[in-house]
Amino acid sequence: MIVAVLSCVPYLVFKLAWLSGATIGITSAEGRALMNDPRHVAGNYLTVGMDLLAIGLAVVLGRPISHRLPAWLVLVPAWGATGLLAPIALGLPAGLLIQLISGTDVPAGSGDGLAGWVFAVIYGGFGLLGCCLAVLVLLHAMERWPRIFATGPRPPRWTITAVCAAPLLGYALALLVWAVAGPEAGGPAGFESPAQRTVLVINGLLVAIGYATPLARGFVARHPRRAIVATWVGCSVATLSGPTFAALGHDGVVRVPLLVASMVSAAAGVLYSVALLRATAAPRSNAAPRRGQPSSVSTAP
Repeated sequence: MIVAVLSCVPYLVFKLAWLSGATIGITSAEGRALMNDPRHVAGNYLTVGMDLLAIGLAVVLGRPISHRLPAWLVLVPAWGATGLLAPIALGLPAGLLIQLISGTDVPAGSGDGLAGWVFAVIYGGFGLLGCCLAVLVLLHAMERWPRIFATGPRPPRWTITAVCAAPLLGYALALLVWAVAGPEAGGPAGFESPAQRTVLVINGLLVAIGYATPLARGFVARHPRRAIVATWVGCSVATLSGPTFAALGHDGVVRVPLLVASMVSAAAGVLYSVALLRATAAPRSNAAPRRGQPSSVSTAP
């Protein structure tokens, strides 16, 4: 819990400094002007609030009171934090390593006039926060819902599975294409460095894994806990990554392919996630009776 809280400090320090008019870590006049843009200021206030929410979630999950809270009050913030932080925690270290090995001159920053070290400090803190919250959420869920972790996720009805296939798998494929072809192919503006493109690859893989895992009956039976984690992470990323890319587009640029894919994927992600939750949380029925035997389920007169 303490590590999770401390990991938020660098981000909060930078954001509060920029909101107060400081220019720490900003390397260009364009970047300094951008910090005063109303859209950017509103985004800074919003992300400060989200960081404080993450701190609150970490504190609550580290205390016994978390087991007395309604399930939705724990799961919704945890699900949102997972969708936003998992791609960073998994993709950024590999992306920075690739960028270092390739010796590229493309800066690691976001293209907003920020120094590369600022990008590393802020998103390194995000990655650490994501790892800490993942451990806290996993421990809480395993203690509170042991049956689900013993059996794994159950796929929703085939109609919902079929309806969500094209939006989710199509979005996953689009992310992989954008990672290779760059923003010019309709992807997130400003995602040009190897580190950023690696994050896109991780996003795409997580979305595909989140959709496919509940359908892999053999894997779920052998590794129910891993299946739960993979499904949880993938579905949250499928729902939140697209709208996040659109909302935080560099210079406010949001290309039509990204906008369409992100909105469709978000809707399908919510539908698939809710259907999975209902199917997985439903009581397991007894084995079906053999032909000719009476059913154990009775109906009221």
